[in-house]
Order: sequence, then structure tokens, then C-alpha cells
Amino acid sequence: MHFDGSKMRLGLGASIVLSSPKGDRLKYALQIHFATSNNVAEYEALVHGLLLAKELDIRCILCYGDSDMVVQRCSGEWDARDPNMASYRFLVQKLSGFFAGC
Repeated sequence: MHFDGSKMRLGLGASIVLSSPKGDRLKYALQIHFATSNNVAEYEALVHGLLLAKELDIRCILCYGDSDMVVQRCSGEWDARDPNMASYRFLVQKLSGFFAGC
């Protein structure tokens, strides 16, 4: 799965691309309807991608994102001191427990 969140002048959004080992792709776009930061948009993309993969009963997933902050926090390399970011990290850890490999 590749995920990306973005904050633009007109609002926030996120995109997710799920790719199978055979090369099949599912593209998903998400519009965020609340005021927030770019980092939250990145987390929203990751969370929605994991939820989508879970709904599709995918059991093993590799996640790729361009947000160093999200990747480092979710991998446990960095701490999340902000309560909101810590909540997102906890949710990602909870969702990743569904997968045999994440």
C-alpha cells in the first residue's frame, strides 16, 4: 500500500493505492472535511488504507508513505508526544495487529 496525505489551499485530502503481487491496483481518494494539519492528513491516509485492506481481507501488507514523521512514529523509531499524534499511532498499531505481516 502507498499512502499520502496533503494539505492544500482548498482543503485536505489523502490517497491510497493498494497493489497486489500480481500487479492489480485499487486506487482510493479521500477528502478530509475538518481543519487539521498535513501530518493528520498523512495519518488519515494510512488509517483509511489499513481499514480498506482489512475490509478486503488482505492478510499481509507493506505500507509506504512519504511522511518521515508518520513512518518513524509508527515504526517505533520516534516518540509521539502530542496526544493527538499518539492517538493516531495507537490506532495504526491496533489496526496493524489484524495483519499477519504489516
